[in-house]
Amino acid sequence: MFLSVPPSHHLAKQKSIALHEAANETFISRTSGYGFRDVTDEYCREAGFEPYTPIELEEAGAILRLVEMGMGVSFTPQLSLLRQSMPKTVQIPITYPNCKRTIGIAWKKTHYLSQAAIDFREFTSGFFKHEVSKYFYL
Repeated sequence: MFLSVPPSHHLAKQKSIALHEAANETFISRTSGYGFRDVTDEYCREAGFEPYTPIELEEAGAILRLVEMGMGVSFTPQLSLLRQSMPKTVQIPITYPNCKRTIGIAWKKTHYLSQAAIDFREFTSGFFKHEVSKYFYL
């Protein structure tokens, strides 16, 4: 996970950041109740602060557009950076706390899976094993 900032931001030139360095920043985030929001708020608490989040949106792309405009900073999952049309933002790796999450897929071996479900499972597994690892260290 990264902290996304506008290119002109005072943190934009840093190679990495300890999250407490962003304690006084304005955060733009998902609305309360989203799993991703709960996770990122917990990272902030672990870093020793409660994030100031006056702007809450449901659309991840809109969040990054507001970051690009200089309205605040935001957490960006690594997987989101694979999009072709990313706003002009700078992604700073977070060194502390360890801001990572696990994404999984599950199924019951004893239940019937349609061919579409099997194809989806195989595609998803292959994507994360091969395609994503081309771009990022996982």
